[in-house]
Amino acid sequence: MKNSKRCLYCTVLLIALVGGKAFSQKESSGESESGFMDKLKFGGRVGLSVSSEYKELALAPQAVYEIDANFSAGLGFNYTYIKERNLFRANSYGISLLGFYNPVNELQLSAELNQSKYNFKFEDNTFPEEEFWDTALFLGVGYNGGNVVFGLQYDVLYDRNRSPEGSPLMPFIRVFF
Repeated sequence: MKNSKRCLYCTVLLIALVGGKAFSQKESSGESESGFMDKLKFGGRVGLSVSSEYKELALAPQAVYEIDANFSAGLGFNYTYIKERNLFRANSYGISLLGFYNPVNELQLSAELNQSKYNFKFEDNTFPEEEFWDTALFLGVGYNGGNVVFGLQYDVLYDRNRSPEGSPLMPFIRVFF
């Protein structure tokens, strides 16, 4: 329950910040407004977490709308494969709300609220297959090299006893065109 409330508060804050910025835009005289499709970017992120006992690969196609030169918001879908040696394999899929802020050209701050369904299959078959939903709120920082951003994100809702990921910290590479 505590994580649900924290997740709700963070989501409302993210929507208020990004949404408020989107609706406060004024048309400036003498400047041409670009069309909706010109401000829409497609791409996504790839995540990889590897240790001697644990492997995780995340693929997430995303579409974002450039609200202005500093703010972007959008939607993403995700697929994740997880394997912990001699214990389990898991697949998950879900949807994300995204928010990006670039205070300077080279730096991107991000927030990603992710809701995913997990399916676990245990290696020794002593446990039944398990399915459940999980919510994550990733806050990230990355180096913006134009269409490519390299960085780290941290799941602030991570619970070692409940979260399916091996660590709350995940490196990423995000690409948009």
